[in-house]
Amino acid sequence: MRKKRVFKIILVILLCILLIASFTLLASWKLLSVSYYEYSNNKLQHEFTIVQLSDLHNSQFGKDNCRLLEKIEQESPDIILMTGDMLNSYEERTDIVTDLVKDASRIAPVYYSMGNHEIDYMENFGSDLLKQKLEEAGAVVLDGEYVDTEIAGQQVRIGGIYGYVLSKKLQDGSEQRFTEDFQDTDCFKILLSHIPEGLLLWKSMEYWDVDLVFSGHVHGGQMRLPFVGGLYDPEEGFFPTYTKGMFQCGNGTMILSAGLGSSGGIPRINNLPDLVVCKVRAEDSK
Repeated sequence: MRKKRVFKIILVILLCILLIASFTLLASWKLLSVSYYEYSNNKLQHEFTIVQLSDLHNSQFGKDNCRLLEKIEQESPDIILMTGDMLNSYEERTDIVTDLVKDASRIAPVYYSMGNHEIDYMENFGSDLLKQKLEEAGAVVLDGEYVDTEIAGQQVRIGGIYGYVLSKKLQDGSEQRFTEDFQDTDCFKILLSHIPEGLLLWKSMEYWDVDLVFSGHVHGGQMRLPFVGGLYDPEEGFFPTYTKGMFQCGNGTMILSAGLGSSGGIPRINNLPDLVVCKVRAEDSK
């Protein structure tokens, strides 16, 4: 009798673990979470709101991403940033991301930078039309480029670059020439940079004069462990230092999104899809 009781207890525990694992797996596939951040800078006089989307990987939240778009609209953003890997390099279709750009651009201006999947997509399918499709859908595509624009009545420079953006002490190439030119302004600077490791882990943000960086790529560590955080980063390996959140490095700040989707059939576990909302304020505002 005692053995049977122990067996039943073990069975119940295993079933509970299975149910919890199944729920977290399903939730990490389809439920949306919103990460809120506040940032202030003395270059600014007026508040504005940024929404960031990263690493969608052709995922859909409701028909035509209606649930995702509803969440975005609820935040009343002044600008929307898409920081790469919004499609999959191994799928030829582009309609999911271009339809999302088209609908999102009706809410606020959309700025789009490339991730490794966009770069690989263009190589895999020989398509030099991806940028054109995104622009026709309504995005300002920033691939080693920047624009000076006005947000809430103040001048802001927004740039996008794919790569590690290492300091000139470590590398001197097109990324460094772009960033050197990008930082040469007195106005507030926002950089979209898909890969965070060079700027954050290898501290090149201490070298460059950039105010606010938005990044993704690491999917929040793919699987998030309670009290530990992200499990794996493709660049850093297991138990990485940075997987999601807001981090200061040098005089700059990075907001690192856990992303919205996953690629190659690798599931997110205990890791809800992450929509980022950042309230940007003047430094002395309450």
